[in-house]
Amino acid sequence: MANFKTVDVPATSPDALRDKKQEDVAKMRTSLLACGDDPREIVHSIKTVTVLRVIHQVSRIVSYLDMMDRIEDKLYQSIDEVIDTLDTQDLTTWSILLNLQSRLQQNMIESHKLLEPYLNIEDLGMIELSESVSPDVVPESEILSRESRDELRENARKVLALLEPVAEESKDE
Repeated sequence: MANFKTVDVPATSPDALRDKKQEDVAKMRTSLLACGDDPREIVHSIKTVTVLRVIHQVSRIVSYLDMMDRIEDKLYQSIDEVIDTLDTQDLTTWSILLNLQSRLQQNMIESHKLLEPYLNIEDLGMIELSESVSPDVVPESEILSRESRDELRENARKVLALLEPVAEESKDE
């Protein structure tokens, strides 16, 4: 009774993210190699590679953040131990603490810079890509204005009114 297994953990690769990145690079390569002379194929290949590239870069950022978290955990643990031993009456302590604070802040700023390209998703052309992927979405520029729709509706009524006598004649025959 002591050996009950209460949770099944799915078997995954030790580094599934690395495997995913390698698969994506292979897909990019395949997409480029399959590209022919047809401009539509070229555009499709470029869009596919662009989407995979963005996913690949985001995966790299996730890996980076995971490694940084591991490093920071050890760093903070070490800093805690050092801070606990510092003499608050010693003037060099101020220098050490200010230097440490400055370096930690600089590290945060540099880390944020890695994310900047992904914070404004319009810069990546993802909106254009998502519109091309979902054909159900009609761009605003193709939607008729209210006046145009009313005019189209009125013209359709006029055409139907003109065709009504012809339809009546064909019924009588």
